Amino acid sequence: MRSAVILAGGSSKRLGYDKGLRALAGKPLVSYAVDALRPLVDEVILVVASDAQRQSYRLILSSSVKMCVDMYPGGSPLVGLITGLTEARGDYAFVTGCDMPFISLSPVKLLFNRAEGRDGAVFLKPNGWIEPLMAVYRVDVCLPEALRLYRAEDLRIRMVLRNLRDVAYIPASSAGVDPELLFFDADTEERLAAAERFINHTDK
Repeated sequence: MRSAVILAGGSSKRLGYDKGLRALAGKPLVSYAVDALRPLVDEVILVVASDAQRQSYRLILSSSVKMCVDMYPGGSPLVGLITGLTEARGDYAFVTGCDMPFISLSPVKLLFNRAEGRDGAVFLKPNGWIEPLMAVYRVDVCLPEALRLYRAEDLRIRMVLRNLRDVAYIPASSAGVDPELLFFDADTEERLAAAERFINHTDK
C-alpha cells in the first residue's frame, strides 16, 4: 500500500493568507497536488495546522482526502511529516507541499520504485541539496527518526533522510521532467503568477 502526504500547515508568511486555498487558473492550489497523486496511491492525506484550517479545506476537497491536524505546535514541516507518517497506512509515503502545482506521474513513480526495499528515495539537486518535499519515505523507519529529531529540537526535515543509511539519491536530471517544474513551489505572488502563465500557455 502506498500513501501520499501533502503538507498544508505552514504559515504562508510570504503571501499573508493560506496559499493552498489560493485560486490558480481556476482551482485551488492544493488541488493540483491532490489530483496528480490520487491515481498513484491508495490514500491521500492532507496535514493542516488547526481545526479551522481543516474545515476550510474540507469545503474544497472531496471526502476521499483524509485530513489531520499537526500533532505538535509550531507548524514546522517536520511536525507535518511526523503527523502524516503517523496517519499513513502505507508502507511508503510520498511527501510534498500544498504549493507544488506541477507534480507529475513519472517522477513520483520513479521515487516509489527506487524506494522499494530501502529507507526512502529523494531527488538530488546539482548543488548536492535534496528536496525533502519531493521524496518517498519508508514509514516504519522514517517516523522514528523524525520523532528523534523533533525531540532533539532539530526541525530540519531534510535530516530525516540524510540521517538514514539506505536512501536512494536520484539525480534530478533522471526525473524525466524539467527540474524547474519538478521543484517549483508557488509560495509568492510572483511565483503564483508565473505558474498561472505556464498553465494558461500549456492549455492552449
